[in-house]
Amino acid sequence: MKRLSALATVLLASTFAGAQQPAQPAPKPPPAPQQPMAPVSESVTVSVTNIEVVVTDSKGNRVSGLTREDFEVKQDGVPQPITNFYAVTGGKVLLEDGKTVSIEEPAAATELPSQLKTRYVFYIDNLNIQPQNRNRMFKRLKEFVRESVGPQAEAMVLTYNRSLKVKQRFTSDVDDVLGAIENTELDTGGGTTLWSDRRDNLRRIDESRSPTEALQIARMHSRSLRNDLEFAVDAIKNTLNGLAGVEGRKVFVYVSEGLPATAGAEMFDAVTQKFREGGVSTLEQFEFDMNTRYASIVQAANANGVTLWPLDATGLAVDDLVSAENRTMEARPNSFMMRQNSQAPLLMMAEQTGGIAAVNTNDWKRNLDELAHDFSDFYSIGYRSGRAAVDRPHRVEVNVKRKGLKVRARKGYLEKTVETRTAEAVEASLYYPREDNPLGITLTVGESRPYDRENYLLPIHVSIPLSKMALVPSGDMYQGNYFLYLKILDVSGKTSDMQIQRGTVSVPQKELDNAQKKNWGHPMQLIVVAGGQKIAVGVRDGVSNQTSYVQKNVFVSVLPKEAGRGE
Repeated sequence: MKRLSALATVLLASTFAGAQQPAQPAPKPPPAPQQPMAPVSESVTVSVTNIEVVVTDSKGNRVSGLTREDFEVKQDGVPQPITNFYAVTGGKVLLEDGKTVSIEEPAAATELPSQLKTRYVFYIDNLNIQPQNRNRMFKRLKEFVRESVGPQAEAMVLTYNRSLKVKQRFTSDVDDVLGAIENTELDTGGGTTLWSDRRDNLRRIDESRSPTEALQIARMHSRSLRNDLEFAVDAIKNTLNGLAGVEGRKVFVYVSEGLPATAGAEMFDAVTQKFREGGVSTLEQFEFDMNTRYASIVQAANANGVTLWPLDATGLAVDDLVSAENRTMEARPNSFMMRQNSQAPLLMMAEQTGGIAAVNTNDWKRNLDELAHDFSDFYSIGYRSGRAAVDRPHRVEVNVKRKGLKVRARKGYLEKTVETRTAEAVEASLYYPREDNPLGITLTVGESRPYDRENYLLPIHVSIPLSKMALVPSGDMYQGNYFLYLKILDVSGKTSDMQIQRGTVSVPQKELDNAQKKNWGHPMQLIVVAGGQKIAVGVRDGVSNQTSYVQKNVFVSVLPKEAGRGE
């Protein structure tokens, strides 16, 4: 069966169209000119990298009043001149020209160089958390939601228990977010089973009669845990990558009871405690080292502008292995080692992405208050890349010149080409609507008709006002070009491949004034399945690099007279 994943698009033609006219059948293209035209100009984008920075004093208090001269930025060890700078204090933005703009004001969006809207992703790792610890911490999390989610901050809720579930998509409705969290409180999760398996295997190691027998138990447990962790890491990375084209400042609040740096480290420690002579070689545990996997989470977060904010729900609870029934065990692993093993990855991920990990605490409110302050008190520092972006990672270091002050910021980012950024934004707009449309493009959808026994041919037409396009004189012509990006989401959640097409515009110099009153048309025909579809389109001007985004919901009916139309 042909599905959306194999969606085909067919370019018919690019045509002039009256400003208010619907899509017309495409005429035959004109014959090729006898002499080749001059090449169409394309711009080279010099991207600006923006880093959000939090500065504190020796007591942890936020420091305000700094200017760009107080900071220094290095990319891959090379100092970078700061070209963009503003400060946010108490929810008000102080621009370099001295103007102050409240974040709450609608005018702020046009005044600021980057959007300040916040998007929180509450990711509950139900496979790696015990329900009683999770629900105890949720009390503080719900307080944070009530205080922080609103017009300038949206949130979504996801859970993971060997499969990823979206409990609530991005919304600014506090009640909807709270409802999703409260619904999660009813989930049993897999944490209880994992902890039970751990206790049982530690007891088996304690009862084993030889190092060989004990090591076999440790290896089996560690392999099973490593397998679970690999799938868990992939789910986190997929979530982070899905945020690539989402606008605003993004925070991934990861709720769990830690992530083991070495899967099953406590098992090997227990073997050592049981058989102090002829115990475990250090090399034995290398097979189960997960740090490279966790580094890939950091890379995905920095690539997509996401700050990781881990919350360890374990708190200050006494480890269950210290209970009276387990005190007689010879094979009882070191509790300090166990905590260090589970907390070190959380601390690393937070530090590398500009967040803070809440570990060894029952006071999650203090940590969440810091998170709230991160979006009302910070500095935004920007610098221009000296060359075109090439989709490669970079190390970033931000320092403050004043003594006694501490800087918190992400330590890396992925430099993305304009092509990559546009494609990511179009894909994200299938799930998170995007309304910026500086080119004034419109998308119209015609009537579908059967293509074969299972698919339908759906005509669409994208119109671009020529007055909004950058046209470059070339001889007796004005020329321009654009790139059209298209992706479709069907009702079952399947998506098409990203379609990217290049169009060129040529207007005789003597007809320029009249042409600028018209639209340039880009008709296409899509092969789709029946049912509900969402079409996302992005058009990027190849000269100015201005980009517009539009989305449209469509229903393709199996009934000929009810063929789908755009809503």
